Amino acid sequence: MFDQVPSDAAGYVFSAYLFFLLMVLVYIAILGAKFQRISRELGDLIDEIEGDRDEAPEASAGSAASADSPLPEESSV
Repeated sequence: MFDQVPSDAAGYVFSAYLFFLLMVLVYIAILGAKFQRISRELGDLIDEIEGDRDEAPEASAGSAASADSPLPEESSV
């Protein structure tokens, strides 16, 4: 009997599709913002770790040669 969608319902169908499309775009925007934040934080952590690696050998070599070392030196008797 009714092979076509009534003209009044076409507006509702279009609105539903438009709403769904907007929700998908909002979801993608949220994911993009989260990805950028995580990427920036990961870069900061990598820089921090690399900075610690560069300072660690210098600090350990400097403390071993220091005369103010808390460890007593062994003397040969």
